[in-house]
Amino acid sequence: MKNRFGSINPIAALLVVAAVLLLGSCQTYKYGYWGKLSDLGSNPALGKDSAEKRVQALALRKKQLNDETLQLSQEIQEKLKNSSPISMHTFNSLFGNLHEQYDVDSVYHQLFQQSPDDSIRFKSKQALLESALNYRKAFQKNKFIRRTINRGDIAYGIPTNTLAQTQQFLWSDKNNRRYLVEREKNKRETQTIAGFVLSKSVDNWHKYRYKTAYFLSKIFGQFAGQFHGKIDKKTNAMLLRSHLKEFDIVLLKSLTHLTEKFIPGYFGHVGVCLGNDLMIETPRSGVRICSTEEFSDGEIYLIVRPTNLSEMQKQEIRTSLKNQLGKKYDFVFDSQSPDRIVCSDLVCLSYDFIDWQSKKRAGHYITSPDDLVRSLLDRPDFSFEMYINQGQFLEKPDSAFIRELLLKK
Repeated sequence: MKNRFGSINPIAALLVVAAVLLLGSCQTYKYGYWGKLSDLGSNPALGKDSAEKRVQALALRKKQLNDETLQLSQEIQEKLKNSSPISMHTFNSLFGNLHEQYDVDSVYHQLFQQSPDDSIRFKSKQALLESALNYRKAFQKNKFIRRTINRGDIAYGIPTNTLAQTQQFLWSDKNNRRYLVEREKNKRETQTIAGFVLSKSVDNWHKYRYKTAYFLSKIFGQFAGQFHGKIDKKTNAMLLRSHLKEFDIVLLKSLTHLTEKFIPGYFGHVGVCLGNDLMIETPRSGVRICSTEEFSDGEIYLIVRPTNLSEMQKQEIRTSLKNQLGKKYDFVFDSQSPDRIVCSDLVCLSYDFIDWQSKKRAGHYITSPDDLVRSLLDRPDFSFEMYINQGQFLEKPDSAFIRELLLKK
């Protein structure tokens, strides 16, 4: 704390104060990661035998999920090491895995709080500690993964900061800290309380910078979005309706929108047809379902159709599109942060069996509408059905025509 001149080291003092505040706030975590659960009322408490069987079944499921978690973590870290973009399928798998993990943790949490049997409560708390330690091994030491998870993903019901709360649980009392130290294979890597507080503070600073950039970009985007000419959406919708089918990917270009000038490539927007005269898209207000007429805000359209979807794929696409509803528009344009998305990210997340192209622009990987088209060129399972330019139709445009389009602006 004191340097050789006898004065207080301000950085050390700050860390100690922060650690004291952290420990003082840990009463919130004495019941688990997310505070005390509400009384379940009509759900009777499990008997000891039933609770034991449930704990055993959960432990088996947890092992499977932990193996998947570590595999996903290694896959992501390998991509980061090679400076390669992470696929949307990997992001979906990551948050899907976390959703199941948190479901199991919630049952442990319930048993920990509400079981009348001391041994069940003890085993449940040990399971929560083990789970938090597994998250630490898989995610906590990689800042990209840690920050991505802490932003959350409403498509999978993952709130913000859940990973941070599991890690704070490890430091919440001396018994938890002892558990962490005893099970850390490499003792030199065991994080101190001050180190944990410092990494959390750095993450908070990064989050504030991210939010500031998001806010400034949003102001500019909303301002630029006010400048556009008048478009006959009703006529455009009439032209589109007779050609659209469910699951069609529809790209559009508006010749009069100022925002089109800032989007790289030819096409400026994209949505997916849901059938029944409905589209799903991501305008600046966030992901929404709208009518074909509301979507038809351009003069040029390209309809791309999947030709061989299985029933399982169709259901997965429907579910994914529905789960994206309510997500905010990503004014930072970062395709590697699925908590907020742009129009092309909506397609990538929902058709995640495709290896979508992306490019690094302004420090972020971005998948533009044109990148979607490039990814689908020459794929036998997708067909370019119709090109519409100000009322003029071209059926089944070939790859050469599409490539020529993409050279335009």
